This record gives sequence, structure tokens and C-alpha cells, in this order.
Amino acid sequence: MQGAEAHNLLRMFPGPAGDVALHGLYLNERFAPPVTRSAPFVYGNFITSLDGRISLPDPRTSKRTVPRAIANTRDWRLFQELAASADALLTSGRYVRDLATGVSTQSFPVSEKPEYLDLVRWRVAHGLTPQPAVVIVTASLELPLLRPLVESGRSVYVATGSAADPRKVARLEAEGVRVLGAGNGTRVEGGKLVRALAEETHRNIALIGGGQILDALLVDNALDRLYLTVACRILGGLSFDTLLTGAVLERAAAFTLKALHYDAARAADTDVEQLFAIFDRNGAH
Repeated sequence: MQGAEAHNLLRMFPGPAGDVALHGLYLNERFAPPVTRSAPFVYGNFITSLDGRISLPDPRTSKRTVPRAIANTRDWRLFQELAASADALLTSGRYVRDLATGVSTQSFPVSEKPEYLDLVRWRVAHGLTPQPAVVIVTASLELPLLRPLVESGRSVYVATGSAADPRKVARLEAEGVRVLGAGNGTRVEGGKLVRALAEETHRNIALIGGGQILDALLVDNALDRLYLTVACRILGGLSFDTLLTGAVLERAAAFTLKALHYDAARAADTDVEQLFAIFDRNGAH
């Protein structure tokens, strides 16, 4: 690869320290989600500023998105690699509702842009479908038309609670969407969601966005690994998202550092100095 995406990282942990390539880092057996596994493996991926901002209002739309000051192509490459390892991608109803031009084949990874086609080929070579399934977690079932995504060949699920409006469920099923009941009332429970996806033969399950989904997984001790990019910038702002915004966890979720890589800043102002950290949940199966 050429340009900023091609430069090496410094492996800080585990030792010995040394240069490693960014390209393929999260496909490497040491740091990737498992290629084959009999039980579900659930992992999340986020980028955060030093002051904990994972999203801020976009000045053009007022919708919360990854802050422009920390979004960068190197982190995005690793995000795509993690998506490439997944059987199913978890995202929120809010994300889908906020898509500017409606749901399309380009709304979710793995990107089919030329620079990511190696990841599509990697999936096929490892016996996976060209694209992972999409799982939209929503209590309201207020979603735009999902038929284009279904017709693209992906498996599309909507996960909701057992008290979901049956008329809305019927509308989604008419589009070819599989609706999963994964919680009491209207809300989704993390453990039930993972079990429902396991029954659909999905093993590697990637959370690609949604603090409420992360909260549900942590409450049920259902998150196995956290990939966290820490951008070395402080952003501020009064309206923002952090990893969790809900109630204090009854039991703190304990994780252990598995790996840490340092990505040095370059000359351009848009090149973000950052750390790529991987944390495994204590006691994860």
C-alpha cells in the first residue's frame, strides 16, 4: 500500500517491541477474532479522543458522528479488517435512521472500494460469505426501507424485544428481514441477542456502533473483546457520546490488556497520533 496507510506501527505490548505493519494487523492470528470457533465470540470496536468523545454533532446535520478531528484512514482500515472477520455486524436503529441517503449496499462494511477488495477476497478464501450479515438493534422498529440491503445478498436481521409492534414486525418481514426477539418488553438484552445469533450459526459477532448495545452486552457479561483506538487529541463539547452513557454497571466489567500499538503522527495536520489497544474480558471463554 502507498501513503499514510502503509507506514508501520510500533508494537509496545506484548514484547518484544518492534515495527509491525498496519495493513493486516487485525487479521493477524495473534490479534484477530478467531477464524473458526464453536461458541460465539463478541467484540466491539470504537475510536475515542483523550477526553472520551466517540461522537459529536456534525456541524452540517447536527447528527452525532465520529468527530472529524479524530477520524482517519488508518483507523478505518483496521475497522474494515475487524468487519471482515465477522459473521454478523451489530449496529443501532439510530445509525440506520441517520443514514443521509437511505440504506444501500455501501451503508455497512466490508467496503467494496478498491482499497478494501482484498478483505472481500480474504473472507471468501476463509469460507465466509462475501459480506457479513447485518443486525439492527431497535426498540421502536422505526426504520427506513431495508429491502435494498436484503436484495444485495446480505442476511439482514432486526433484533428487538418480545413486546414489539406486530404490524411493524410484519412490515419488516415482508421486506425479507428476519426479526429476532431478544429481550423482554421492547428492549434487547445482550445475552439473549448473542444466543439468538448463535442459533442462526453466527459465531464472530462484531459491534460496529451503538453505546446502548455495548451497555446491554456488558450488563450480561457478553462482550469478549474490545478494540479501542485512542486518538491523542482533546476535543471538548457539551453534546457528545462516550462508550457508555447509561446507569452504573452493577458489577464493573473487568478487562485485561492483550496488545498495544503506537501509531506516530505525520506531518499533515489531519494525521492523528493514536494508540491501538486490544482488551480481553476477564474470564472470557
